[in-house]
Amino acid sequence: MKKILVLLMILALSLFGVSAAFAYEVKVDEDTYAKVGAKVQILIQDTDNTGGTSNETDLTLPNARIYFAGQVTNMVKFGLNYDFATAGNTAAGGRATDAQITLDFAKEFKVMTGIYRVAFSRIALQDSYQYILISGPAVDRAVAPVAAANLLGTYRNAGVTAWGDLLDGKLRYNVGVWDDNYNVYAASNHMMKTARVVYNFLDPEKGYTCAGCYLGKANVANVGVGYLTQDYDLDKTYTAMTIDGFYESDGLTLEAAYFSADEDSGATTGVKPTSWYVEGAYLIGNLQPAARYESYDDDGGTGDYTVATAGINYLFDGANAKVGVQYAKKDWDAAGTPSENTYALQLQVQF
Repeated sequence: MKKILVLLMILALSLFGVSAAFAYEVKVDEDTYAKVGAKVQILIQDTDNTGGTSNETDLTLPNARIYFAGQVTNMVKFGLNYDFATAGNTAAGGRATDAQITLDFAKEFKVMTGIYRVAFSRIALQDSYQYILISGPAVDRAVAPVAAANLLGTYRNAGVTAWGDLLDGKLRYNVGVWDDNYNVYAASNHMMKTARVVYNFLDPEKGYTCAGCYLGKANVANVGVGYLTQDYDLDKTYTAMTIDGFYESDGLTLEAAYFSADEDSGATTGVKPTSWYVEGAYLIGNLQPAARYESYDDDGGTGDYTVATAGINYLFDGANAKVGVQYAKKDWDAAGTPSENTYALQLQVQF
């Protein structure tokens, strides 16, 4: 099976004219090097509802990625993710979803600029290749769409960020200014501003982003608080906040988050949607069962819903080669709206 997965990845990469031998590390000297690799996810998904009004099965390529990361000097570092995907059965072109340069002045102070993940919430900083389930939660984007608006809802945007670790890694801070992306209601020329603080009780997490799961290779416990704001349409302001917690030790992974927003936006002035989710997983040898429950409240409308998700991963080589199966049920509060049932199988390889 492991050989089959590798062959499957080579086949997928061949569609883009890339060989598996493309993954390697280029090292000029101790201070100058780059790592090049590739990742692929292939998804089979069936969605229906209890009312029997729809049923759809798709085999898609949610993501295929070529990535580059390295440094020119100890202070000048860079990263690039070039992603391909399909939407249903329709081919979509590739695009640079991440392209950033970091000036690493010290562990306490770094400056990053380019296109990359908005440091608003923990889930915004997670990559889908490290989720504990096939899909991530949906309620975070429902409450704070402004953070996820650019680049196909992947939380990426163009910006400048100052971040670093204080108190021997116990305290992580992140302050960013981002290009305007909130044009749902009206054109805007205002920048979005974000701030996030994380306190680590155990080992600090390394790097700008974070994982949804470390597969038993880390002892992490932290609490984070995030905030974003953007002025638009003359005198209107959109704000959102979140508080989240994460724990992993001895194969047990737990994560929870709460979101709220204030949509000062014309017809929806004063609407304050909220949401939350809690999820967990446990590693048992090569098996990793996982589950999540999430809830969204649109503050007085008819769009309230909950989602219950359960799945299990078989890890051939950690996140480098795995197969996941998942079932999710979405229940709407609105009377007469049928539940949505989604069954999914995903193959993933990366190197």
